[in-house]
Amino acid sequence: MPTTILTDVAEAKITQAAGSGSQVAITHVALGDGNGASYNGDFDQTSLRRERVRVPIERRHTVSPNAWRVKAEFGADTLAFDVREAGFFDADGDLIALCTFPAAEVRRTGAIVYLIDHVLNFSRVAEGLIIVDAPDDDLFDHVVVDLETQALTYSTQYDLQMAVRALQATT
Repeated sequence: MPTTILTDVAEAKITQAAGSGSQVAITHVALGDGNGASYNGDFDQTSLRRERVRVPIERRHTVSPNAWRVKAEFGADTLAFDVREAGFFDADGDLIALCTFPAAEVRRTGAIVYLIDHVLNFSRVAEGLIIVDAPDDDLFDHVVVDLETQALTYSTQYDLQMAVRALQATT
């Protein structure tokens, strides 16, 4: 299972943001090959071991007040390599979160579109200090709202049906 950690740089920026009312805005994701080997990330890392490609985060949606699902796409023309590490960078280019992949979960880029669909969870950080600065995933949000509406409609219909049955039973 991949391991995701907040870096020491992230902790310092979060502490500074808490005192100033600002936010740490994550804007980009990078992939690397870990210099050819899987590894466990270090909190003091300021970069990937060997970054191969970086793209802006394309979409995000809120999972909870301090967790976001982020999506990014690496095109089929991306150089082929085994992905052993992913880094999430802020607007200043600093490594905020590091995700490392064990050997059994290494995937390869190149020749196909490589998608990142990852939940960043900052549950130990005060709400609102870290944000993912990318467009909302409108389709996901629409589906959630639509499902909530349908559930409410079905619940109301069920309640009405039970009330009709109760009235029929008394007559």
